[in-house]
Amino acid sequence: MKRNIWRNKKGQIQGVDFALAMIIFMIMFAEVIVLSLNFLEPKYQNLDNRAFESSANQVSEVFFSSTGYPNDWEYKYSTEFNSFGLREIGTTSLDANKISRINPHALFSLSYENLKQNMSLENKIGFQLKLESIFDVSSTLTLSQPIGTINITTSIGDCNVWSFVVAPNNTVVFTQKSQTDTSGILDLSFSTGVAVLPDGYYTLVVFAQSQIGIYAVDYEEVVIGTETNFGLQLIVQENISNNGLANIQTSFVGSLTSLSAIVLYPYTEGNEQFGNESSIIASPSTTETFNLRIPTNGTCVSIATADSVSGFQRKVFVYPSQLSEKFGTIYGADLIPDNKQIVKIEKIVVIRECLFKAVLYVWPQYLS
Repeated sequence: MKRNIWRNKKGQIQGVDFALAMIIFMIMFAEVIVLSLNFLEPKYQNLDNRAFESSANQVSEVFFSSTGYPNDWEYKYSTEFNSFGLREIGTTSLDANKISRINPHALFSLSYENLKQNMSLENKIGFQLKLESIFDVSSTLTLSQPIGTINITTSIGDCNVWSFVVAPNNTVVFTQKSQTDTSGILDLSFSTGVAVLPDGYYTLVVFAQSQIGIYAVDYEEVVIGTETNFGLQLIVQENISNNGLANIQTSFVGSLTSLSAIVLYPYTEGNEQFGNESSIIASPSTTETFNLRIPTNGTCVSIATADSVSGFQRKVFVYPSQLSEKFGTIYGADLIPDNKQIVKIEKIVVIRECLFKAVLYVWPQYLS
């Protein structure tokens, strides 16, 4: 009987040992699995990082290094083309005509989603591009009578400044070349007369040039009366024949009595008459093209004005386009995610022999 009891106890002890061994084995096995997963995770992260790095490099390449294909894709106004790129053919500069195609306000603007699709990056990355002057100029226009006032501020002092006031009929009623003081301040005045000012847009356009030749642009608008929405759009590009003419394409809906366009740009002292050119079309079609003189380099501003018996509308286009918060033309995603994985690429770029600051943000799509 004792032997039987001893055997049972021995069996119980062996069962306990086996259970303890299994528990220890399971704990060790679980630790091995956890350690293995911890060991493998950085490898998967590295693979993701390498894939993202490749996509970020691809985006940087198309914005700053590639001409796209065909090289003149910017003049092919369907969204169907082989590949995108902003570099000018035969130079390291960016092409102002290509940049016009990614101005969000432009006629024939290439949308953010269409561009991602063209680069086969729809579900991989998000990006945002800013393109701005290296320094800033701001301005205000006051239409008091009989004297109107212009107040200009530049972020650096002693800048050359060209000021233009464009009336509702797209004619220049005031222009002057001046200079800001050492603090970057300039105040001007001009005659507005005593008669009632006609309804429409009065647009102040300002070009500022630093002492080392860098340009900045601003414009300010005052509206008398009520604007009518004709869906007016325009795009400004250099004529494809590169013959010193701006090709200004416009589009609108409805019926107009007239459609006019003007181009403004800095002029040499005493040559105010060469600082702008304008044209008007009576009873225009809903799509019209203007070919107006522009300088072969530098910056300019084009204004299109639509008039009808029911009202008016005006659009302003800075060329080369600045993709900035100031003009509401940042290209790409509306918001940048708040995450350390965002890549920021900053460059000083040359466009039409002018220097600009470019900032490109790129991030993995899952952060959007």
